[in-house]
Amino acid sequence: MKKFLTSLFILALLTGLNTACSENSRQKADQAVEQTNDAVKDAADQSKENAGDAAQKAGDRAAKFDPAKHFAEIDTNGDGKVTKDEFAAHFKDEFTKKDANKDGKLDKNECKKADQFDTDKDGFVNADEFAKGHEDMFTRIDADNSGDFSKDEFLSFMKQKMAEKADKKAKCGAGKCGAGKCGGGK
Repeated sequence: MKKFLTSLFILALLTGLNTACSENSRQKADQAVEQTNDAVKDAADQSKENAGDAAQKAGDRAAKFDPAKHFAEIDTNGDGKVTKDEFAAHFKDEFTKKDANKDGKLDKNECKKADQFDTDKDGFVNADEFAKGHEDMFTRIDADNSGDFSKDEFLSFMKQKMAEKADKKAKCGAGKCGAGKCGGGK
């Protein structure tokens, strides 16, 4: 989009220079510049609107997330414990849902943790990488190393993750993460 607008602007300038600079051609050049400026303004407005929509959606997802409900979704047999098989099946389904273009891999637009799960660093997360990332998560949630985890273990883990996320956001917002904005510093 930026290249298109730049090209359009240059075309408008060249159009004005290639004519004999008559009054008529100056008016045409002025109109072309005005149209280019309008197009740039429209593109900027659309970009701001898209960013606002994305932020709203992210806030909506965070506000709607209920760890207890999520636990119940993973605990498919309802016994109050999540086994490795239940956990793996849940994230196999999640992979399928996230793979919007059905190409068998997730990019950054489909998975916000793509960088974290992309162990071969090819820019995508395949099903095996996604499963491995969640196997590691299972191990962290299973605090008592019993081979399954309870609702209490899950809620404790989620509480810790949310606190870490809030702490990171607070530091990043204060410019303490090294990038001056959230997500930029590691």
